[in-house]
Amino acid sequence: MKPVSFLMYGKFALLGAVVGIFSSLFGVGGGIIMVPVLVILAGFGQHMAQGISLAVMVPTALVGGFGYWRGGNVNLWIAAAVCVGSIPMAHLGQGIAQKLPQTTLRTLFALFMVGVAARIMPTGSLRSMSLLLGMMLVAVGVRLMLAR
Repeated sequence: MKPVSFLMYGKFALLGAVVGIFSSLFGVGGGIIMVPVLVILAGFGQHMAQGISLAVMVPTALVGGFGYWRGGNVNLWIAAAVCVGSIPMAHLGQGIAQKLPQTTLRTLFALFMVGVAARIMPTGSLRSMSLLLGMMLVAVGVRLMLAR
């Protein structure tokens, strides 16, 4: 594990603030925000970034979830049912992920993100789909330039 300076801890706390607001605002967090930032900007490997993200998710989700519960927007029975399935599968998933090479895991993560973006985009909106396609093309172009 690489050493981290005191200044970097401050930057990670700022990242935590961004994750906190987005996780409670949109119901997302580590996977969508933190993992890319830790890999791209902080230089962590995919495995370490995912591990940090999952460790941070528990307290962040509890605080955000409690706020939504107080607002009457959590069905505890459904949440409990999802936990019954997700807890053992989280154990299985981390075991598989840690055996994959960094590049394979990173590629699968990127494909997952693109798939989610395409699926969540409003249907029947040519403008929305054009925006998504344009952003994907820009991202691919930037990635190809950085690969040189």
